[in-house]
Amino acid sequence: MGLIDNSGPLHSRHRIATNISVRRAFLVTLLIILGIVMFGVAEAAQDPRIVRYRVEVAGIGAPVRIVQLSDTHGDVVDMPPARLDRIVAQVNGLKPDMIVLTGDYMGGKLVDWPRLPMSKLVLPFGKLHAPLGVFAVLGNHDDAGWATAVFTRAGVPLLVDRSVEAGPFVVTGLNDLSKQFTPVRTSSAVVQAGGTLGKPQIVIMHEPDFFQWLPRGPALIIAGHTHGGQIRLPFVASPILTPFLRAHLRGVFFEGGRNLVVSSGIGTSLVPMRIGVPPEIVEITLVPKR
Repeated sequence: MGLIDNSGPLHSRHRIATNISVRRAFLVTLLIILGIVMFGVAEAAQDPRIVRYRVEVAGIGAPVRIVQLSDTHGDVVDMPPARLDRIVAQVNGLKPDMIVLTGDYMGGKLVDWPRLPMSKLVLPFGKLHAPLGVFAVLGNHDDAGWATAVFTRAGVPLLVDRSVEAGPFVVTGLNDLSKQFTPVRTSSAVVQAGGTLGKPQIVIMHEPDFFQWLPRGPALIIAGHTHGGQIRLPFVASPILTPFLRAHLRGVFFEGGRNLVVSSGIGTSLVPMRIGVPPEIVEITLVPKR
C-alpha cells in the first residue's frame, strides 16, 4: 500500500482556504463585539429619559411629585462632573416637590482610574432644589466616612437609619445592606419608629432586597441598585443578581400591601456600557387614594 501525499497543490489550496475562512470568522466576530461595545457605550452616555409612575397614597390631600436619581456612579468615563451638572439641571427643570438620591455615587468600574474624589461626585447635588427637600442614602459603592462630610458640604441630608419630617410625609432613609451587621432587625426597627410619627411614610434605600423584610406601613418604598440589569441580552440572566432582584429589575410593584419603585439608574458599574436599559430619571406622582 502506498503513502498518501498531502503536499500536493489540492491540499495546499484547501489549507489556504481554511485559513482564510478562520480569519474571516475571527474578523467578523471581532467587528460584532466592537459594534456591541460601541453601541453599549453610546447608550450609557445618552441623556437620561424621564420615566413616570403614579402611586395612590392614603393621607394626602393633593398630588405630590417625587423625582428619584439613582446609581450615578461618577467617573471620568461616562459620568464626569460636567454630565452630572447637566443631569442636575434636567431634574431642576422638572420642578419636583421632593428629590431623593438612592445611592452609589462613586465609580464602581473594573478599572476606575483616574479615581475622582467623592466631593466632585456629590457636590453637584447641592444645586438640586425642591420645596419639600432633597434627601440621600448610601449605596454599596459609597465610602460612608467621606459621604457624611461631603453631603454636609452639599447641604443634602444623608439619612442613615433615621427619619425626618418633610411636609405631609415622613422620609425614612435606610443604611446600605453592606454596611450593617443585622440589616433586617435594624431596618425594620427604623421603619417602625418612623411610622409612629403619624404621617404617610416614604422609605428610601439602595437595594430593593429590603422590601422583602420590611413591615407593612410605608406608603412607598424607593430603591435602585439593579441598573435594570444594565446589559440585557436575549436569553441571558445576570449571574450577579439574586432571584428577587431579577424579578424586580425596574418599575413599580405592589406586593403585600406595599408599593415599591425600582429605578434602573443613570450611571454604570463594572463596565461603562448599557444595552437595552437606557439611563433614566424617575418621576413618581403620589395621588390621594380613592
